[in-house]
Amino acid sequence: MQHARKTANRPGRPPAGKSLTPQAVAEAAARFIDAEGIKDFSMRRLGQSLGVEAMALYNHFQDKEAIIDAVAGLTLARIPVPPLKGTWRNRIKGVCRAVRELAHQHPNLFRVAFSRAVLPTAALPVVEGMLAAFADAGLSTEEQASAYHACHLYVRGFCLWELETFRPLPEGQSRQLPSLNGDYPRAAAAKQWIFAPDLDREFEAGLDMILRGLAARNGRS
Repeated sequence: MQHARKTANRPGRPPAGKSLTPQAVAEAAARFIDAEGIKDFSMRRLGQSLGVEAMALYNHFQDKEAIIDAVAGLTLARIPVPPLKGTWRNRIKGVCRAVRELAHQHPNLFRVAFSRAVLPTAALPVVEGMLAAFADAGLSTEEQASAYHACHLYVRGFCLWELETFRPLPEGQSRQLPSLNGDYPRAAAAKQWIFAPDLDREFEAGLDMILRGLAARNGRS
């Protein structure tokens, strides 16, 4: 568990024992954030969910940010590691789709995991698997890193855009398309796909564009 704090127990607080561990604290925090979001997360409320005073949590973590880092690690550990077999494109597509599925199923945890300043070590198996796939595409080490960033940023940005911009509408409602005048003929022609897109189609189309570009770099399909 990352950022677990090895300190003496705080005076007058429940001791750190079998009933309260860094893993238990992080898992409880993940459940809270998954259900309530990060805005209402606090040490006091987390302590209440565990049946301890908030100060008892400091026996295991330095502060709230360290607990959130641990939650990010737990969340990223849910992403399946790309296999070593199969075409490199399918391996990359598989992990990208898994990240999007995580965003759909656990949007609050996704936001936490993909907004931390430092990449949790829990993500390294997935990073290693993606780099191996890019190596099989014939990319150099530097190019592998650039390809990883391109895919990571695309999926992260797409999912955040999807979560924030295209929340489900109440039953019976549809998205209103803006009225565009003749000053924007191309936007007017494409407004259905821009303002009310098929999100599954757009995700796959954008991912295909990136992967085709990487394949063309070395003339490999």
